[in-house]
Amino acid sequence: MNSFCGFLLAIFLLILSQATIGTSLRCHVCNSLYNESCEVITDNRYLMDCYKTNTDPERNHTICRKEVFSVSSVEFEMSSSRTIRTCGYRKHPKFSCFYNSNHDLKETICECEEDGCNEGSALHFTFLFLISSLLASYFMTSIFM
Repeated sequence: MNSFCGFLLAIFLLILSQATIGTSLRCHVCNSLYNESCEVITDNRYLMDCYKTNTDPERNHTICRKEVFSVSSVEFEMSSSRTIRTCGYRKHPKFSCFYNSNHDLKETICECEEDGCNEGSALHFTFLFLISSLLASYFMTSIFM
């Protein structure tokens, strides 16, 4: 029973370490038109508190959003794409990612609700860290207790 209590304590401490009390959502905020490095995020230079980007105090930012627009026209012999990462306040009611298209324009929009999640990767470091820490603490408590 003693190893079980140690395991529960380790879980509690790990969950507590992931909590962010009283802070706003943090998202990557950039536009590849102005910053080419916005297309592929490799660091936290664009990560910012969403309350700083909020221009409407009536709305609370609850999501991070990544939008990719592609314009391609055979008639005008042009092709261009842009990536925009922002904070958002209204989530799509059904989908975390959705796709729109017309003759020349293609648009993909993905939304998520965790800090920094609009970087573009499928798994987040904090989630992987939490799972691996839980497994390690379980094995450590069962070996040493």
